[in-house]
Amino acid sequence: MASVAFPSISKITRLPNGTTYSYVFVEPKGNKPYILFLHGFPSSSFDWRHQIPFFSNAGYGVIVPDLLGYGGTDKPEVLEAYRLKSMSDDMASLLDHLQVKEVFGVGHDWYGINKANTNPVLAYSLYVRGSFLLSRLANYHPDRFIAYVFLDIGYWAPYADFDVDAINAQAERQFGYSIFGYWHFFNAPDSAQIMVDNFERSMGLCYPADPEALLQHLCPLGAARKYYEMQSSEAVAPWFSPAEQATYRQIFSAKNGGFAGGLNWYKAQMGRVNAADERALPSERYHIDKPTLMVVCTKDPVAIPAIQTEGMKPYVKQLEVESLDCGHWVQLVKVNEVNEILKGFFDRHRGDGVTVKL
Repeated sequence: MASVAFPSISKITRLPNGTTYSYVFVEPKGNKPYILFLHGFPSSSFDWRHQIPFFSNAGYGVIVPDLLGYGGTDKPEVLEAYRLKSMSDDMASLLDHLQVKEVFGVGHDWYGINKANTNPVLAYSLYVRGSFLLSRLANYHPDRFIAYVFLDIGYWAPYADFDVDAINAQAERQFGYSIFGYWHFFNAPDSAQIMVDNFERSMGLCYPADPEALLQHLCPLGAARKYYEMQSSEAVAPWFSPAEQATYRQIFSAKNGGFAGGLNWYKAQMGRVNAADERALPSERYHIDKPTLMVVCTKDPVAIPAIQTEGMKPYVKQLEVESLDCGHWVQLVKVNEVNEILKGFFDRHRGDGVTVKL
């Protein structure tokens, strides 16, 4: 939540379609371009607390929204509002409002699926929400981007035939365990209430000290609900300081809507609100022809590095890959490494005299 975590640099804007977005905004120094950071679940602009000061101090402009359903941004109950196309259009509209012509796009988190038809061995490639939305921005608004960065989970090509049960069955055959078992819990009508009523347990589930806990409590069918019925819970990762946890609790408090808005992304995807839009995208829009960086995480049991990179290769012409020895929350765990990798990528590809304003 931008206004809670970054009060001095936060803004609130009502877009022409009536949707209100909360976001962090810092103008660049000199002719350096802007960076658009997109978070995942269960997160907000607060996910980028280590990147915002680093890149603004390096002279880059920074735009970090609370995405739809999160933080200080609107949290509609109607699932149709969470269509990827409409949220992509929102991001383009926000850039228009800020008079920003083009940006570097950085996305992290939220699992989607892409069928990699070009490789029968890798029948399915796993992808994600910040990354999920950045993928569609690359399809719908490629002219607004200088280059792309996907953290932990990569580019997701359009895929209309989303079926979570088929995905889990395929994963069982391919990897020996399901990967989206938790989607059924997240789709349940009581999930948001359970998560906010058991806040400490929810933090242990989503930010566990042991990344392997995801295999036990998230991936198997029915495991997420059983987790909330256990006597004990997973410890929160030590890198999540008490002060940061306090800020997180304020952002996701029941008073601010809890987890309901973020869970609507899952409910919308399972409700196939994106299917018609996905089918309507012409195949030539599937491909990315701008520099793209993929940062894989060797200890994420869901986002398997080889699957990420192989799934991107058919669609991304200029793919660069970096690997870090950590779990899912790479920008929070490997702060210095991520910042230096991203800065090197941005410095190489920003060009001279780039026009950052419309």
